[in-house]
Amino acid sequence: MVDPMDYMQLAIAEAIKAKNKKEVPVGAVIVNSEGQVIAKAHNLVETKNNPLCHAEKLVIEKALKVTSKKFLIGCDIWVTLEPCAMCASIIKQARISRLYYGAEDKKGGAIDNGPKIFSNNDNIEIYSGFSADKSEIMLKKFFKTLR
Repeated sequence: MVDPMDYMQLAIAEAIKAKNKKEVPVGAVIVNSEGQVIAKAHNLVETKNNPLCHAEKLVIEKALKVTSKKFLIGCDIWVTLEPCAMCASIIKQARISRLYYGAEDKKGGAIDNGPKIFSNNDNIEIYSGFSADKSEIMLKKFFKTLR
């Protein structure tokens, strides 16, 4: 049996890939109902010169291709940072069943902060704080080097 924390470690590995590309270090993983990782992605906003290339959007697009389905019902998404409003909306539209995220984003987050996209008791389970320390440290170091 897979330890669920392994999924967050995979998301962190994706965030490290983003950091190595000088992208904001956010990574995401989608797991199907059998516990298999079906897609991984990281931020590519700078690389693709596209503000929509967030890890969550990219991983959902990959997972949809893999499954050849319109929705990701029964799938979980693991993300290193609390999703923004755009990504939370995409997660909602993809009908992902469970969201697990690491670090809270008090400025740009839209789950437990900001607009709280899922506050209308949508059909999604939300779990936060997974490896939050690792994600927060990576993000703080990244932004400190920019200043």
